[in-house]
Amino acid sequence: MRIWTRIENRKFDLLKELVKTRFKLRYNNSVLGFVWVLMKPILNFLILYFIFTGFKAQGAQNSPNYAANLFIGLILFYFFQESIVFGMNSLMDMANIILKINFPRHIAVMSALLMAVINFLINFVVIIIFTLVLGFRPNLGGIVYFSLIVGLIFFLCYAITQFLSIIFVKVRDLTNIVELAFQLLFWGSAIFYNLDDLTGDMGKIIKLNPIALLIDAARKAFVTGQITHEKAVLLIAVITLVLFIFSRWFFNRNIKKIAEFF
Repeated sequence: MRIWTRIENRKFDLLKELVKTRFKLRYNNSVLGFVWVLMKPILNFLILYFIFTGFKAQGAQNSPNYAANLFIGLILFYFFQESIVFGMNSLMDMANIILKINFPRHIAVMSALLMAVINFLINFVVIIIFTLVLGFRPNLGGIVYFSLIVGLIFFLCYAITQFLSIIFVKVRDLTNIVELAFQLLFWGSAIFYNLDDLTGDMGKIIKLNPIALLIDAARKAFVTGQITHEKAVLLIAVITLVLFIFSRWFFNRNIKKIAEFF
């Protein structure tokens, strides 16, 4: 039992050091440092907010909390995007260390995803400011449901990036494919419109998008305290668990074969 505890403590210490190293390297020689983390969602929020409120879009007119919904949607989407991109690049970013030091390789992927978590928490401060300025007060049930969905997004990304990090080492074109996929996903994830307002075949297709459902459920929970899409969230959680188990098997089976591709 003590040996197991020591091993886990060493893994945790290694993970902590890798996160610190990634953070320092990412913001090294940057004048504004992690302030850049805030710039992307805030600037995109301002652009989308003034466009849709200026043209009196239906979603902006019908929702008194449109600004809060828009910003929460943006930071959740960027959290998902950064987790996938950071996780996909995690092994390549640490190629020199992987070739020299023997350590559990999945920690490299986890440390990259925790960078996305740090960015999300920095942006979450702005959401707290929104609650003070706009006057809405999240209830306890909504906060718990919101937190569960954020955790689900994290583990979904962890499962996906265990596949992508291995594949990316062998197929460098994956960067362009993922970038294009996120451009398409951005417009189909109910970020700047209300999922309930969608009708017709296109609405049915977008409502099949798990990221759109998670974003919609999370922001309704945080802004209004509503618990929505419970069955869909539960189904996504089950699929994520299965995907995580399979992705860990895939990662462990292939991780020893990637050194020759660095």
